[in-house]
Amino acid sequence: MTAEEKLQKVVDATPVKDSEFDGIIKGLFPDALSNQELETNVVKALSEKGYDADNTLLCTSLCCDELARRLEDDFVNVYGNNFNLGGLSGFPFAGNTGFGAMSAHIPDDGYCLLVHGPHVGVDKDGTVGKVEREGIALVDNCCGSAIAASGYLQGITDGGAMITTKIQEFTDFQQGAVQELILPHGKRLTDAENRMLELPYALYDSQDLLMRDIIATGAGGTKGGLAVLGGIQINTGPDTPDYFHPLRFDYMNNKGEILEDMLPLIMGD
Repeated sequence: MTAEEKLQKVVDATPVKDSEFDGIIKGLFPDALSNQELETNVVKALSEKGYDADNTLLCTSLCCDELARRLEDDFVNVYGNNFNLGGLSGFPFAGNTGFGAMSAHIPDDGYCLLVHGPHVGVDKDGTVGKVEREGIALVDNCCGSAIAASGYLQGITDGGAMITTKIQEFTDFQQGAVQELILPHGKRLTDAENRMLELPYALYDSQDLLMRDIIATGAGGTKGGLAVLGGIQINTGPDTPDYFHPLRFDYMNNKGEILEDMLPLIMGD
C-alpha cells in the first residue's frame, strides 16, 4: 500500500471540520492548517522526493502529552513506527545520542521525516492554553509543562520568585530544563498581548535552535534525505480536528545543508 493510500485511511477517520470552530482557530492562528490538510500536503510533497511507506523512518520530537500523539499517530499510520526524540513541551531531550541512534535506523538508501515542535490547547470557546479531554469534565491546561515554565519565568520577571537553595532535581530534570530554556523570552512574554498565544512560539524558537544544532552535529549519519517539519501543534477537543502551524519544512542532505525550502509547497503559497 502506498503512502497516499495509507493517508486516505487516516483522512477518513478524521473528525469533520466545523466551520465556526475553524474560524476561531484561524482567528488565533491565521496560518494554521488542519492536521488533515497538513498531512495531505506533506505526504504529497515527500512522495515527489521518493519517500514512501517502506523506505521512510518517522522521527518525532513532540510533547509527552497524549494529545500530542494525534499528529504523531497519523504519520505513524502512513510511514510506520516512529523514533522518539522528544520529552516535556516537545524539547528534543534525546539529544545528539538519540539522533545518532535514529539515523542508524533509517532504511538503506532511505529517508527520514522529522516532525518537531511544542503544542498548545484551544478549547471550544477559543481559550488558548485550555482544552477538553476525553472522559475528563475539567477543561485542562495544555501544555501543562509550558504553562508551568511560563509561571516560573513570570515569577522571575515580576519579582515574585522565592529564593531557594535547591538545585535541579533529577526526578524532574526535564521540567527544570524547560524552565531554563525559556528564560531568554521573559520580556517577550511579558510584553505579549496574549501570553498563552505567544508562549508556544517562544518555546518553538528555543527548540528550533536546539534541533538545528543536533542536526548539524549528526547529519552525517542520515542517508537518502532528511525532511524537517517544525511548527506548533494546536490541540482541540475530542470532537474537532487538530491543527498545526508549520514554521519550517526543509529538505536536507547528509551534510546538514538545506537543499530546498518546501514550506511554500504545504502552505499553498
